[in-house]
Amino acid sequence: MRNLICKFCHLSDTCGGCKSTTNSCGKYLSEEGCFQHNYCLKKHLNGCWECQEFPCDRYMYSTDHDPKIKAFARCIKEDGVDQFIQYVLDNKERGMDVSSGKDYDNKTEKEVLSLLRTGILNEK
Repeated sequence: MRNLICKFCHLSDTCGGCKSTTNSCGKYLSEEGCFQHNYCLKKHLNGCWECQEFPCDRYMYSTDHDPKIKAFARCIKEDGVDQFIQYVLDNKERGMDVSSGKDYDNKTEKEVLSLLRTGILNEK
């Protein structure tokens, strides 16, 4: 998410975030690199939510990837960065965790958006 919620990531102890020189994301460090990171740098975007073509179907937004990140970017595009951060912080106070394998994972994009905006965790 281009440094917006990096402190919640499981790599936060060693990674300075997507924009940092200590980025330790496996996809970023791979031979092909991270499409979203490289594209945002090339187009001078703060994140995918600023792109006219959002959402694309590459890497983080492909159908075989967990839709959480796509939902987060859509929320930022629709509601703004400050509101997205407030949603995450409010939900964190309610005990919800954005970390990998936690409350926002294994849901559809629509379910993640609803969870962000309402703070209501609907168990499947």
